Amino acid sequence: MSSDIQRPTNMQRHSARIARTKAWAFLSIATLCTALACSNLLDVQAPDAINTSSLEVPTSAPLLVFSSIGDFDCAYSSYVVASGLMSDELTETTSTASRWSYDRRDIDPLETAYSTNPCESLGTYTPISTARFTADHVLGLLEGWSDTAVVNRTYLIAQAAAYAGYSRILLGEGFCTAAIAGGPALTSQQIFQLAVGKFDTAVTAAQAASNDSTLNLALVGRARAKLDAGDMAGAIADASLVPAGFVYYATYDAGTDHRTNRVYSENNAGHSVSISIDYDTLNDPRVSVTDQGVLATDHHTELWTQNKYPSGSTSIPLASYTEAQLILAEATGGSAAIDILNSLRASISLPPLASSSDPAVIKADIASERARWLFLQGTHLFDVRRLSLPLIPAVGDSYSRVYHKGGNYGSETCMPIPAAETNNNPNAGG
Repeated sequence: MSSDIQRPTNMQRHSARIARTKAWAFLSIATLCTALACSNLLDVQAPDAINTSSLEVPTSAPLLVFSSIGDFDCAYSSYVVASGLMSDELTETTSTASRWSYDRRDIDPLETAYSTNPCESLGTYTPISTARFTADHVLGLLEGWSDTAVVNRTYLIAQAAAYAGYSRILLGEGFCTAAIAGGPALTSQQIFQLAVGKFDTAVTAAQAASNDSTLNLALVGRARAKLDAGDMAGAIADASLVPAGFVYYATYDAGTDHRTNRVYSENNAGHSVSISIDYDTLNDPRVSVTDQGVLATDHHTELWTQNKYPSGSTSIPLASYTEAQLILAEATGGSAAIDILNSLRASISLPPLASSSDPAVIKADIASERARWLFLQGTHLFDVRRLSLPLIPAVGDSYSRVYHKGGNYGSETCMPIPAAETNNNPNAGG
């Protein structure tokens, strides 16, 4: 399949923006309805009273898939910032107390900032759940339509299924438990298994469509989900298939708040977060940062900015050969892991790591390399949890490092399922 249909162009996105807003208005309301345990989607009416039957038609399939991807991209960049604050990649630098709990690692389930805020306001649970819902919904539509009715249907199935899988990865990695489609609270391990199932669908469809880009996206996602779930053999099998040079991006456009790269807008443009003390002096090309020589918005914290995403329109890697190799190294283990890491380092002329057969040394090298290669890509929070890395700053230290804002650093390595879910979804423990 021609690569020119793999992702919509900026012009296509611009042309589709108004239609997208209308097309997904009912889906956002459907998500809210699910959270509020409505008995019927018609219990809540869309503001413009759109007849959904006019939108859910085969000819709208590409727009619906790309719109779902847009939902994910916004949720993803918000999650990168939120998880970066929790895992000490970033430091909160505002005087807004409602934002501090990410950074302080003491999120209360009753808080709305992380649970029901939109992705434009650093929300996580609802934006990710919305992206999951829209991907699942479109996937169901596509599976019910025919190849005759939908051009490139198999490719679109692969795309929808892949993003359904990645939405589940974010829920599993970021949250201690989460509910899906009004169901019970699921553990991260259960969610990862569901992610693998979606990636299975994506891999099969991408192979049938002969679309290598989506196939590799799904392979990296499935390898990541299997690694998260502890299936090392499965992770090795998938990661080994990803070709050198592969990168798949979540794309952004500074022209609209919904499409803006949230890392850039929060750090470089808004000065609402700064690079953590533990990253700002690494002198590593993979963690390129700049001391701006000014104070951030709290007028106390020195502002350090990242250089990885130089504008609000810069893409964020979602899957790559580099990540596949890091998964392969961890799942393989032993001295072979160091060889894989050194091959990656050699690709950018970094000196090799010392050879070792000590499991503790190898684990530390893997954690360090992942933190640097995947800096500000939304993976480090679950690395802290999965690899039992030390919490920095330590639990009980006064919050914050720079000046006392209030309280102490907590012990959370995952976000709790929100009360907005458990109170309104009886199946989730409400």
